[in-house]
Amino acid sequence: MMNTCHECTSERDISLKQHAGGIMQRIIYPTLLLATLGCQSALAEAIQVSQQLTVKPVVDVTYGIFNSQKSYLGAVDEGQKTWQEAVAKYGVDAEYQLGQGIAYSSVIGLSSGTFGDGDAASITTGDERKTSLEQWTLGWRNGPVEEATIDASVGRQSVVIADGFLVAGDALNFGKGYGDELNRGGGYYLAARQSFDLTAVLHYQINDALKTHWYYLESSNKAQAQPKLWSTDWEYKYANADFGLTYLQVTDVDGGDENPRNDIKDVAIRAKTQMNEQLALAAEYVYQDQQQGNENAWYASAQYTFDQVKYQPTLGYRLSSFSKDYDGLFYGNTDAGFGTWFQGEVAANYSGPYSTNTRIHQLSIQASVKENLHLGALAYQFDTIDKSYGDLDASEIDLFAVWSPNQNINVIPLVGFYKPKKDADHGGSQLGDTDTNTYAQLILQYVY
Repeated sequence: MMNTCHECTSERDISLKQHAGGIMQRIIYPTLLLATLGCQSALAEAIQVSQQLTVKPVVDVTYGIFNSQKSYLGAVDEGQKTWQEAVAKYGVDAEYQLGQGIAYSSVIGLSSGTFGDGDAASITTGDERKTSLEQWTLGWRNGPVEEATIDASVGRQSVVIADGFLVAGDALNFGKGYGDELNRGGGYYLAARQSFDLTAVLHYQINDALKTHWYYLESSNKAQAQPKLWSTDWEYKYANADFGLTYLQVTDVDGGDENPRNDIKDVAIRAKTQMNEQLALAAEYVYQDQQQGNENAWYASAQYTFDQVKYQPTLGYRLSSFSKDYDGLFYGNTDAGFGTWFQGEVAANYSGPYSTNTRIHQLSIQASVKENLHLGALAYQFDTIDKSYGDLDASEIDLFAVWSPNQNINVIPLVGFYKPKKDADHGGSQLGDTDTNTYAQLILQYVY
């Protein structure tokens, strides 16, 4: 895709092709504050159909308004972009008591669309619309959710493995910007469609300290090269610390051996601990075996809560590193909210760097100033490891609020300031210049 407003040099063409290929391989699907939004059906009133059968309706409607003063490689022209995204989920969850166990199922449809100019990197064009079956599941567990030691399910559903560093749903939602064949129907930032096409999942708690999780996942997402994979995750709790071990292997992918993602094997170890009431520490390391060599990724973080100060603010720092050809697979945001594995609202979604070939410093401060009002600020420094791939050094500051006027409505405004070191003509991705981009968004959600 060429920039039509300016004459492109051959160097610019090469940079754009590298950027487009990076998007395909590096999985830049968008951010959303899942922690605050919560489970889509959590607020619905359950309907007791019979002594054994309970049915719960699912209604989740989200609307986002976005504006970026700058555009990025992939965009058909430089300058300001304004667009909107809408996502509606609707369906039912059901549970049926079977002796000491519970059978459960769900059927959820989804309608999505993107309107206006399309996003700041023209991954969407504003013409995307789609209605489809998003989720169906059949499962069984040996008791209520909080007590079950065995939980098995199959179907089409979103899956998060561990802390989402490797897998957090199949949430890459390309629009028409890179071709109709990759279009999933809009809702790029809102990550409208997150379900794997086919899943088999088993959670087994061996004892109070040790849990195991087993996954088989198939993706029909062409932008992800439709991989099939399996994974196992083990969690061990000791005193105030939690330890984890994940193994993941891609068993099939479009293109077979010609695709560098084929037969990727990840081994990840992680640990987190609550040192005391104020200080929490966490770290993870991933060793990735690829056909062409070995890659790695890791992070280390610390959070300190000032519990003697008004509003009890939490200050955090995290350093994360992703080697130059590391494949982030299905990483994404989890219930930890903004700033988890989409790092920077502009960087993670439109400009890069994405979770490869970069080191990222993140400084955060957050506080709940009222029971229904949460405020936060995130600051980033992005450092490119191998600049022969392009220079995406940059800094970004994001300021956000989460206001819930009642239990059904969430209002989430955010403003970000992104400053790249290089523009697109000199190895970066921002079109036109290196001036600071002011980015703003407002997300409105109704959950029944």
